[in-house]
Amino acid sequence: MSAYLILDGYNLVGALKRYATRETGSLDASRELLINDALKAAGWTGHRIVVVFDAAGSPEPARSELRAGGAVRVVYSAPRETADDVIERLLRNVEGSVTVCTGDFALQRAALANGASRAAPREFEDLLDELPAVTHTPEKPFRTRVRDRLSPEVLRSLEDLRREAKGR
Repeated sequence: MSAYLILDGYNLVGALKRYATRETGSLDASRELLINDALKAAGWTGHRIVVVFDAAGSPEPARSELRAGGAVRVVYSAPRETADDVIERLLRNVEGSVTVCTGDFALQRAALANGASRAAPREFEDLLDELPAVTHTPEKPFRTRVRDRLSPEVLRSLEDLRREAKGR
């Protein structure tokens, strides 16, 4: 089973400074930056990521596009359909573990009610801040080792415990 991260696209664009139009220059640029960040996160975590944008006011039909061989799916809602509607439908149909990243409290509750986890926009930003300068492709996600994330003091303590247990 796959692990999925569903991003409430425009909610993240509005919530995080990195996507503010005054930073990127346009809403289109903000949207593309979020999609590119999703691609990086997919390569780092190995999760399948779905980025959902609200196109309820658009006359265009709903559309979906795959990026990086399907590691990231970008979905634009249909006319008169919100991104929340799309995300709630995905929650009912996706198999595997799912986390919904949104600042929308009602959508967070819907995610929890459907057995998914929820994350705030700041948590996605924290994930991005942890990414190495060079990310790996989604086809071959980087697998970090626990020891790479522990402080030298904790590593020394664990090594002491290991040696103590071995000496018994």
